[in-house]
Amino acid sequence: MRRGVGGNERIRTDDLALMKPSPDKIYAQNLDLVNTFVNYKKSTKGLTVRGEEWLRDMLGRFLKQLNIPAQEVQTSDITNFLSPYHDRPYQRHGLYRATKSFYRWLKRHRYIQDNPIEYIETPKLPDKLLNTITPEQVRILMDNAGCTRDKAIISLFADSGARRSELCNILVQDIDMERNRIRVLGKGSKEGYLMFGSKTKSLLVAHLAENRPETLLFDLNYEGVKTMLRRLGDRTGILVRPHDFRRGFATALRHMGVGELDIQQLGRWSSLEMVRRYTKAYTFDDAAKRYKPIVT
Repeated sequence: MRRGVGGNERIRTDDLALMKPSPDKIYAQNLDLVNTFVNYKKSTKGLTVRGEEWLRDMLGRFLKQLNIPAQEVQTSDITNFLSPYHDRPYQRHGLYRATKSFYRWLKRHRYIQDNPIEYIETPKLPDKLLNTITPEQVRILMDNAGCTRDKAIISLFADSGARRSELCNILVQDIDMERNRIRVLGKGSKEGYLMFGSKTKSLLVAHLAENRPETLLFDLNYEGVKTMLRRLGDRTGILVRPHDFRRGFATALRHMGVGELDIQQLGRWSSLEMVRRYTKAYTFDDAAKRYKPIVT
C-alpha cells in the first residue's frame, strides 16, 4: 500500500475490488432483508399466503437485477428496473407497489435515510373496463353448472362479492343461516361477513345435505375454483374469473341504488376509492336513469 499526504494509507483500486462483496453475497444479503420485511408484514399486517407469494415474486424480480446492496439503491436504479415493463402496465404497477412498500419499511426501520422511490410517481394504469359478470350471466352460468356444489359457489360469488381466498376457506361452523351471512377472514386477516339471499341459502342447504362437508364448506382450492369456472365458461361462452363476480356484485348493488359507503362495508373494501374502481361499469347513463328532478 502507498502512503498519501499526512501518512494516511491509500487503498489501491485492485484492493477495493478484492474487498467488494461478490454478487452472490450481495444477493444473499438483499434476500435476508426481503425475508425480514415479509416476516414483519406477516406478523403485523396479517399477510395472506397468496399475498406473501405475490410480494416475494415481485421483490424477487427486483433483487435479480440488483448488483448492489438494497440500501444503496438510487432512484435511477428503480426507474431502470421498471422501464422494461412500459408495455405491461399492470405488471409495472404491481412491481412499483411492492418495491415502494419494501423501501418505506427500510426507511421506517432506519436501514436507509433517504427513500429512493419517493421521487417516482405512481405508474398510471389504463382506464379500461375490466370484465364484469352481470345478473343475467349469473343465471346462465347457474343453469349450466354441473352439480349443486358448483351452483352454490356461483350463487355465493354473485350474492356476496366473495374473494376466491375467502370462499375457499369458508368453515361450515361459520355459516349463519338465520341471518343469511358467513363469517370470513379477508385481506390482512380482517374479519368480515358475506351476505347472501334466499336462493343462495337454498343452494347452500342442498349442498350441505348432499355432500356433508365436515370442515371446509367447499372441497375446492384456488386452482380448483378457477378450473371449474373455466370449464363452465367454455360451455356457455361466458368469460368468467372469480374476481369478475366481485366487480359484478359492486356494480349490481350500485344499479339498485345502494350507496358507496354501504357497498364498501358489504364488499369489505378498505376505501371508497376501491369501490369506485370496482364499479367502473356503472356509467353516467345508468345514473341518469335513476335521476329525479329537484324542482317539481
